[in-house]
Amino acid sequence: MTAVVVAFQIWDAIGWLGQGLFTLRVLVQWFASERAGRSVVPRAFWWLSLAGSLALLVYVGHRQDPVFLAGVSINTGIYVRNLFLVYRSRDPREERLSPWVPVCCGLGLAVLVAFALTRAGADVVSFEQPLWGLALGFTAQTIWSSRFILQWYASEREGRSVMPASFFYVSTLGAVLLFAYAVYRLDWVMMAAYVLNPIPYIRNIVLLRREGREKDA
Repeated sequence: MTAVVVAFQIWDAIGWLGQGLFTLRVLVQWFASERAGRSVVPRAFWWLSLAGSLALLVYVGHRQDPVFLAGVSINTGIYVRNLFLVYRSRDPREERLSPWVPVCCGLGLAVLVAFALTRAGADVVSFEQPLWGLALGFTAQTIWSSRFILQWYASEREGRSVMPASFFYVSTLGAVLLFAYAVYRLDWVMMAAYVLNPIPYIRNIVLLRREGREKDA
């Protein structure tokens, strides 16, 4: 019994660590935006995103939740891609990495994590859920993940890492729906992840609108 309790605490600790890093990245971005008086994304945002995502890959791999495993995997690749955009040469002709490589690596990493934990005999949650629960989860995760696809597209078009207004609108909706799914799954780690996210997202929308009005003036 003691071993089971210790194992449970370890997996939970990894999940809380990942969510803590995600919360920190939002606070760092929010603070940087308030200081600049406009919506900005510092490099630390992407590093914290990547570190938090890797921790969550282990957690959701242990839980074997298909909804969160898919979302974290795709986002991991996009975080890597943004770091390449941030640090790469200003000359786009020197770009040697296909934009799809980091995404494929993220998906592959998720599969390996889930496989390794299953082979290790981890006590995991079954994939079996009611159809309506899976529908809610995948709909929420699709909306949530599409925010970084929008951000990725805007960054590739600009040739640098940028955060469009659509990112924050989609993030707000996705966070609300994923919180509802986490409540349904009784997953306290994921509930904590999404319950406060709409606040900084809405604040960024306000800053972007203010910046737009100042440009038009």
